[in-house]
Amino acid sequence: VDAYKSGNTTGLSEEDKFVVSKAREIIKENIKGNMTDYQKELAIYNWQVKYVTFNDDSLAPISSGDDDSGTPYGVLKNHSAICVGNATTFKLFMDVLGIDCKIIHSTANGEHAWDLVKLDDDWYHVDVTFDSGTGDKPGYNYFNVPDSVKDNGDYPWNHEEIPAANGIKYCYVYNNAITIKDLYGLPKEIKKAIDAGKTSLNVVMTDRTGFNQDVSDFITGSFTTDTVVINYSYAYSIGDKIIYNFTISYDYGDNDSTQSLAKIETKLQEIIGNLNQ
Repeated sequence: VDAYKSGNTTGLSEEDKFVVSKAREIIKENIKGNMTDYQKELAIYNWQVKYVTFNDDSLAPISSGDDDSGTPYGVLKNHSAICVGNATTFKLFMDVLGIDCKIIHSTANGEHAWDLVKLDDDWYHVDVTFDSGTGDKPGYNYFNVPDSVKDNGDYPWNHEEIPAANGIKYCYVYNNAITIKDLYGLPKEIKKAIDAGKTSLNVVMTDRTGFNQDVSDFITGSFTTDTVVINYSYAYSIGDKIIYNFTISYDYGDNDSTQSLAKIETKLQEIIGNLNQ
């Protein structure tokens, strides 16, 4: 970081010189002078999710693996990372951009690592690994989320050492979730998401009456084909919103979402009626 800021790489190893050079190249391509800290953070996140794949051949985040996928050098050279590689690389960019960032290591229920970023006066969780592998259109499900999303028991951490993350001002999911009146608006939003090639859909229902697992499975199952798979993941509790998350994966084929929508519209009333009896 000091070498990046000073421009003096004297004394650095060849690997570290590569990291400085590559970081400078990526920042030049993605960061503009009039960007806010949030915009800079988002630009780096988008780059990392798009160009870095998860290396599931080396799972332990504390070790670097044979291909250095746990270090910024390996990540920037090979575009392959284990979770600690994602976390350390993201922190490297935040550090050179002057944005406060910490790394969380959780080892209680299987090792995992991710970042904590401070914007204005609030902290946010950023888990590049959990959002990776989605290609050009990230789902942003773990970009700038509060403790209420990340602290679900899967990967606990020491809350005495790590500052509380309660911010929602820059929470992507909170700010970009689609609000619909009730469950009857969900099929059309899923169709729009598929047609747009999105990998994630987050919705808020003004009226949640009748929405349950059976209804969700019917709706998502009606859109699922050999080339497109939609799954209901979970509900976020963020601020004053309950946000329902659906993930969408593709196998590079064509899916007639219009036909799926018509199928749902003819059957949904029947399904809901049976469930309410």
